[in-house]
Amino acid sequence: MKIDNIVKQELWRSTAVYFVFLLFFMYLYKKGYLSVEPQIVFILPLIFAAIHFSLLVWYREKEQLLNPSISLIIGHIFESESHEEKTKKPYENEETSISFSIKKNLRLLILIILLYITYLYASLVYNINQIFWILFLLFMGFVLSKIIYDESTEAGQKDPVRLLIFYVIACVFIFVRYLILDYPILPILKGSIILGALLVLMVLGIKWSQRKQNSGN
Repeated sequence: MKIDNIVKQELWRSTAVYFVFLLFFMYLYKKGYLSVEPQIVFILPLIFAAIHFSLLVWYREKEQLLNPSISLIIGHIFESESHEEKTKKPYENEETSISFSIKKNLRLLILIILLYITYLYASLVYNINQIFWILFLLFMGFVLSKIIYDESTEAGQKDPVRLLIFYVIACVFIFVRYLILDYPILPILKGSIILGALLVLMVLGIKWSQRKQNSGN
C-alpha cells in the first residue's frame, strides 16, 4: 500500500514535469533551435518524465521516504552526516549552509547581476565586441566561487553539492545570454545536459561514499 502511494504521488509529479519540459521544447522548436519532427517534441518530454518517475520511485522505495515533499527528498539525497553529528553541532551546520554563504555575500551577487544586465544591454544597443564576454565569464566564475564556496568554513569548501549549484547558476547566465542575443542554443544545451548529468552522478557518488563512511564510524 505504501509503495502504491509512492507510485501515485510520483506519477502526478511526473505529469507536471512532462508539461514543463513540453513547454520548454515547444519553445525551442518554435524558435528554430530544434530541427526535429513535430512528434519528437512530444516524445522528448516523455523521456525526461519517465526518467524522473523511475529514479524517484526507486529512491523513495529504497529509503522508505513516505513524505512526497521534493525539498525533503533532495535534502535526504544530499545528506551525508549521521544523526549524532547533526545533534552535536546544529549551529555549525546552519552557518555552513549554502543559503548562509549567499546571504553573507549578497552584495557580490547583486553586483554581478547588475554587471550582467549592463553587459546584455550594451551588447544589444551598442553591439560591443563579444571578447568582453570572456572577461565577464572569468569575473563571474570568480565571484560565484566566492559566493558559493564560503572561504571561512572548511565544510563549505568540501561540500560537492556546491559544485552542482555553481554549475546550474553559471548555465542560467549563459543560457539567458544566448537567448537574448539570439545565438543558437541547441549545441550548448546538449553539452550542458551531458556535463550536468555527469556532475550529478559524480556528486551522488561522493555523497554516497561520505554517508557510508560516516555510518561506518
